Amino acid sequence: MRVLIVKPSSLGDILHTFPAVYALQQAFPQLDLSWVVNRSLAEIVEMLPGIDRVIAFPREELGVFKGCSALRSFRRELLAQPYDLALDFQGLLRSALICKFSKAPIRVGFDTAREGAAFFYHHRIKLPAEIRHAVEKNLFLARSYFRLEATGLSQPQLRVKPAWLDEAQSLLQAGPEPVVAVAYSSRWPSKNWPPGFFAEVLRELLALRPQCKCWLLGSKSEREAGEELRERVAMPQLVNLAGQSSLGGLVGLLKKSAVLLTNDSGPMHIAAALQVPCVALFGATDLGLTGPYGEQHRVFRSKCPQSPCFLRDCPRHAGACAEGVSVSAVVKALADKM
Repeated sequence: MRVLIVKPSSLGDILHTFPAVYALQQAFPQLDLSWVVNRSLAEIVEMLPGIDRVIAFPREELGVFKGCSALRSFRRELLAQPYDLALDFQGLLRSALICKFSKAPIRVGFDTAREGAAFFYHHRIKLPAEIRHAVEKNLFLARSYFRLEATGLSQPQLRVKPAWLDEAQSLLQAGPEPVVAVAYSSRWPSKNWPPGFFAEVLRELLALRPQCKCWLLGSKSEREAGEELRERVAMPQLVNLAGQSSLGGLVGLLKKSAVLLTNDSGPMHIAAALQVPCVALFGATDLGLTGPYGEQHRVFRSKCPQSPCFLRDCPRHAGACAEGVSVSAVVKALADKM
């Protein structure tokens, strides 16, 4: 059977789909699996063994002069082989249309899909109210359609390319000492706990474990904020690698890390998928929906009465999420994971 997986974005959402696809691989080893993903995130899908074709969707090119040409090329690649089934894990109009354009005779998605996407499905999967986390929702969709028994979750062993590890080593220049990764930023300002909180945690951690090495991760646009954080801490064990790595190099860096201190962020989901323990700080969002999946993580929840607010900008003031959360408790959680 040829199955088309449609989950173009975002980074964390793609990783949350891995366990569902892996469950199908375990139940039906002969499945031929193709995956539609935004071009910028294609390397992430390549981490999951057993995907036969990765089809890059030109999301970044839509709306520009070459958009129509890019879409035609995408459709030709999409239709290069027939499919028996399309599974839409995204649940948006765009992803539902991709399923339709694939000409798969059977299209499956969530009955709660937005933007009218469910209109294009032949089978609409209704989620029980008690299933909340994105990983479990995706698993339920796959298991429901294929009538698989709901057994315990098996995490796939992801593939990390040697070139990614080599890039990470060249950036880290780390020896045998424990490595701590720090994701101090995210796309939502409200998810970002204050730099002062991160600085206090890192100063206390490096005083407790002076032999460890810490590195700051982020995009090029976040490098300046990372430099300010590095200057606040002012300890030689902390290096700012924000904007210095490729996406694959970021995977390699996280693979080499013993633990990740993080806001609710995409790198948090990469680390969790790699089974790297996370010490995560949650305020604006709900860990029950998008927290790091697995038992090896420690999550600190904001004591703000409005948490989770699900707002991009804090309704109170910057730094409100961290109020009342013990720096020493976060440091201890990090030290326990090293």
